[in-house]
Amino acid sequence: MHKRIKLSKLLVNKLNNLLNLRNHYIVQDSTALANDLTELKIEEHHRMITFDIKDLYVNIPIQETLRIAKALLLENNNEHTSKQMITLLEVTLQQNYFSFCNNIYQPEKGISMKSPISNTVAEIFLQDLENTHSKQILDAQNITFYDRYVDDILLLYNTKHTTPEIIHSHINKIHPNLQFTPTFEHSNSISFLDLLIIQHPTQIEIDIFRKTTTIDTAINYTSNHPTEHKMAAYRYLINRMLSLLLSCERRIAKWQKNTNHSTQQ
Repeated sequence: MHKRIKLSKLLVNKLNNLLNLRNHYIVQDSTALANDLTELKIEEHHRMITFDIKDLYVNIPIQETLRIAKALLLENNNEHTSKQMITLLEVTLQQNYFSFCNNIYQPEKGISMKSPISNTVAEIFLQDLENTHSKQILDAQNITFYDRYVDDILLLYNTKHTTPEIIHSHINKIHPNLQFTPTFEHSNSISFLDLLIIQHPTQIEIDIFRKTTTIDTAINYTSNHPTEHKMAAYRYLINRMLSLLLSCERRIAKWQKNTNHSTQQ
């Protein structure tokens, strides 16, 4: 197990340097997404929808992903290097055993979620699908905006050209291993990552999204913990508030909420 983890970590570094994954449709974090969304010029017939890829890691086809990786490696590297990397990648991905009720099983598809190489392998597979399918629907202007964070997808679509039902039907046919669960906007807003995305007639506004189950609990300041640990939660909340493009009214409201919470602690 330890040797497999070490090999996976080595492969991640090597593959990231050799594959040249283009990341056309990947959002790095909520701040980058907020910046992109607030710059969009939208119209009243634009609507939002999100999709979650169901059980992504356990449904990634290993052999298909290896073929994609080999093609990408050969585009940017010599045949000898590509062959070595594919051999190492194949050995690593085939070690996807698991135990259940004292029996050992090896599935025909899927990668371990705990493996260091899982995210890179998932990106190899998903980016190939996106370069094949997403570009077409974006060019056709049925979809005006597409971003993905791991297995979560945000779409803005044009109601003059398509419907959410058509999008859902189409996206579920892209690959037999993948199923997508939709979430529709409500009252012109939708949540994605830790953002609440609010649609106005010609622009999008950003707010911070909090689940209904969220509780404002932090380490009590009188407890026997290092000061850095106690302040970490507040620094995170304040940094997020300042980095996101919030309106003045929303920023003031968040500042007052965080200040009041800190005083109570």
